[in-house]
Amino acid sequence: MNKHGFIDVNDHLETNVPGIYALGDSKGGPQFTHISYNDHLVVYKNLVEKTNLSIAGRMPVYCLFTDPELGRVGLTEKEAREKGLNIKVATMPASHIARAWENGETRGMLKAIVDADSKKIIGAAMLSSGGGELMSILEMAMMGGVTYDTIRDAIFAHPTFAESLNNLFSKLD
Repeated sequence: MNKHGFIDVNDHLETNVPGIYALGDSKGGPQFTHISYNDHLVVYKNLVEKTNLSIAGRMPVYCLFTDPELGRVGLTEKEAREKGLNIKVATMPASHIARAWENGETRGMLKAIVDADSKKIIGAAMLSSGGGELMSILEMAMMGGVTYDTIRDAIFAHPTFAESLNNLFSKLD
């Protein structure tokens, strides 16, 4: 165990005892159900399917079901700047989301960080009704290397929270 009371593991979730693994909250790190589930997939696939999955470089994904929801993925603006990345930052109040108006849920803000050179999305924070769902769309875009201008120009059904991404990314041009 480490000084914080968590079980130390390597990038394959194995402890210092060969063949013994620690997953989820017991190993420390972000304590979310979705992280624990992914831990399970890493261990299962490595043991049963003989893959070589690792938690190294796993994209940080946070979702807090506060009111309004907070969804966050990837780098924060501060982390991107500390890394010296050439970034653009898009922000938009949730009050500019048509679906938020219809639902009477206009509190909050959307923020996305993109690499200015590649146009790839490298982080996002969504504090709004549907923030977790919006964050999940951007997580999938990040996993697939989809650029912000592709999302900006995409067709999303109206009125949905998803279509707010068109407006958010149009702030960058």
